[in-house]
Amino acid sequence: MKQIQTNCAYCGVGCGISVSAAAQTGVAVSPSICTLKGDADHPANFGHLCQKGERLLDTLPLPHALRYPRLANAAATLSWDDATDLVAEKFASTIAQYGADSVAFYLSGQLLTEDYYVANKLAKGFWGTANVDTNSRLCMSSAVSAHIRAFGEDVVPGCYQDFELADVVVLVGANTAWTHPVLFQRILRARESHGTKLVVIDPRRTATARQADLHLAISPDSDLWLFSLLFKKLHQSSAVNPAYLEAHTDGLTNALTNLDNWLAADSDVLAYCGISQLQFDQLLALYRDHKAVLTASCMGVNQSIHGTDTTNAIINCHLLNGDIGKPGRGFFSLTGQPNAMGGREVGGLATQLANHLGFAEDERALVADFWGSDNIATHAGVSALDMFQAMADGKIKAVWIMATNPLASLPDSTLVQKALETCPFVVVSDISSDTDTARMADLLLPAQGWSEKSGTTTNCERRITRQRAFITSKGEAKADWWMVAEVAKKMGYAGFDYASAADIFREFAALSAKVKQAYPHKQLDLAKFAELSDADYDALKPQQWPLSADRNPRVYSYGEFSFTDGRARFVTPALVDTHYTAEQLLLISGRSRDQWHTRTRTGHVAQLVSHEQQPCVYAHSSTISALQLVEGQMVALTSPVGGELLLQLMADDALQANQLFMAMHWTGRETGSFSVNQLLDTRRDPVSKQPAFKGQPVTITSRNDIWQGIEWGDVSAIDRVLYRFTQVLSDSHCQHVALQQQYLPQTINGLKWQIGQVDIHCELANGRISAIRLLSPLRVAVDKDAVAKLIGQVATAQLLGKLEQLVRAGDSPLVCVCKGVTREQIITVAHSFTGKCRIEGVQQLTGCSTGCGSCRGELISILETEFSDAAAAVVTLGGAHNA
Repeated sequence: MKQIQTNCAYCGVGCGISVSAAAQTGVAVSPSICTLKGDADHPANFGHLCQKGERLLDTLPLPHALRYPRLANAAATLSWDDATDLVAEKFASTIAQYGADSVAFYLSGQLLTEDYYVANKLAKGFWGTANVDTNSRLCMSSAVSAHIRAFGEDVVPGCYQDFELADVVVLVGANTAWTHPVLFQRILRARESHGTKLVVIDPRRTATARQADLHLAISPDSDLWLFSLLFKKLHQSSAVNPAYLEAHTDGLTNALTNLDNWLAADSDVLAYCGISQLQFDQLLALYRDHKAVLTASCMGVNQSIHGTDTTNAIINCHLLNGDIGKPGRGFFSLTGQPNAMGGREVGGLATQLANHLGFAEDERALVADFWGSDNIATHAGVSALDMFQAMADGKIKAVWIMATNPLASLPDSTLVQKALETCPFVVVSDISSDTDTARMADLLLPAQGWSEKSGTTTNCERRITRQRAFITSKGEAKADWWMVAEVAKKMGYAGFDYASAADIFREFAALSAKVKQAYPHKQLDLAKFAELSDADYDALKPQQWPLSADRNPRVYSYGEFSFTDGRARFVTPALVDTHYTAEQLLLISGRSRDQWHTRTRTGHVAQLVSHEQQPCVYAHSSTISALQLVEGQMVALTSPVGGELLLQLMADDALQANQLFMAMHWTGRETGSFSVNQLLDTRRDPVSKQPAFKGQPVTITSRNDIWQGIEWGDVSAIDRVLYRFTQVLSDSHCQHVALQQQYLPQTINGLKWQIGQVDIHCELANGRISAIRLLSPLRVAVDKDAVAKLIGQVATAQLLGKLEQLVRAGDSPLVCVCKGVTREQIITVAHSFTGKCRIEGVQQLTGCSTGCGSCRGELISILETEFSDAAAAVVTLGGAHNA
């Protein structure tokens, strides 16, 4: 077996992976003959992986895999020659008739840098439009805008080592234990080794917050006010570096003056934020009294109507003391996708040209000369939401969507559906034909997926890693860059004769050298790679940019920033009141622990779906009682945007009383309508144009007329179901269904009886159980694998009694995917211990939370709920929590 070093396909940590594949060529024909483990030499993870990364090989047998080009709703496939002819002709004729801005690309942080580069070059360099945006607009653009405003360039100054060198790590709007598990484990290990303090600022008591030394459960969208007040108080307490401020920054006096005009009395600000004076004083002391403080933020900050201002407010706090680019200090933006940063480097946002350039005349001239283009885009294009609005309005008439599912991921799904229906020509390149967006396409193009494609990605800390193919592409799947280059050549454009991804990477590096030469204050510089041989590209090891001679992993360490004068800027935020009232229910969407994006790559892996098995909305138990609802029942969510989502209601006391939470991963394939984003309006940050996914006012109402259930085996169809979708089990599958009570099946070819509120239906064939259906007005809790094993067995009284026992026993959700530990096992083992040794005993006897660590927060929650002395157990994880 040959060892192939590649990287993970999920979050922005960018973990290295080592895959063993077929010895002869290093390329296997099937994932079943490969093995996978973390790359112990990769600086991002040093061999550690989360539960999703460990199961990457399990995701490769993909249901509904797209393997051949084809027209929508056509059984017959197209040749690549015919497919690229069609794309070239449609886009060329659209541009000729309606102008360059009538076409667009919508890209994804799942693409490799080489894919991004070629698409960006074609549109901005030769079509003459900057209508090239990406789903990174939905997760990272507020951080991008803040970097540019403060530093002069979209640069993350720090590195992962800073999380281990910091005295204090502050996580803002980031459930890092779930979204960046490997990095979070590095934080916990740092706390164990040298006492790093962990602060979490988040409205929810997330898995991350449960493990914090201090959790500030602020009111939604109040973090801008919190950090503005912190900035003011740090300055007043002389937590500043006067020499640094004088030599390396501008705008401090103006920022402080404006804040004095904006901010109300301290007590009013703290009341607005929902925290006490004591809590704020604790936070202030941590920033003031510790030399190395690192603040990191993620979607809770970015996905806000003032995400850019909040990020700049955080950066302001660190600029005061000259903390940018220093070990263990400063601001760090946590990236959601594996190559969001690589896409930004090559200009994958509509507001950029290429290599961190804008649309000034001299910048356009440099890129046009390098590309040999006489039709370079003259101005910024439309960002994600405006792009789909333009499609709905008939202004954009041809769009190419690559590696993303905007019908599920963008807010206001009704608008996005109208856009896709209105646009005359929609091309979708993807690995699956079963996404909500793919079903709306006119032409489907099969893209290579992880394991098949080769190129580079850039992670959160500016580290470039080679993603290498180790499995032969199925069918006629192609690299995304290859598709774009073929279309470009057929449209008559020169400069797209790439033989490999290495050719593209060298060109990108050569352009960065030109940019650095013309604008020496810019930091992105890959000139070293411009002459890289194919062999060196194949063997490229993970490297951070800039590729400086001193190997400094940080940027701006010497106070020289990317503005022409070299000085950083203090930015004055606009303090806008979001006007939420105590009576409003606010819907928060976010990630669940084990799934990725819209589940097309992870929803068919049994272990990864066991944590959250069907679409749910979560509320505090007091909210459920106040609304006279019952946990486990079906409810309807509505919002002023329109539409209705039918979901199962579950209790989660990690939420505040006025909050609801739903995972972003569920789409119309499971809900019968759309994703949670159907309910979200199109509010966005005015600077970054990033949508505000958090804090949507909604209404929740009881739907007692809806029953829900689970089916196994060859069950007879029910008329008029509201939804039906499949859950993969360990050795089989089941189906989740929901239907109105008036359509409950009355007759059955077999047996029907009731246990409590659960109707049991058993269908028989030749004396054996051929199908089982359980229906109830409340959540059906049962060991699904155990029920599945009854299918095909002789229907004896003893076997039917076993089915009744399973229904009465309910289920015990899987908590630890890595070790296969259920909630019931945790509670049973925990009863053998008391106090401080309880959590250690559970870990030792079950292995729970000793793998990737993602479930550690849930383990704490279970022990806190079940045992009165849970606080003592929690302390053993490190530090006096919430002290």
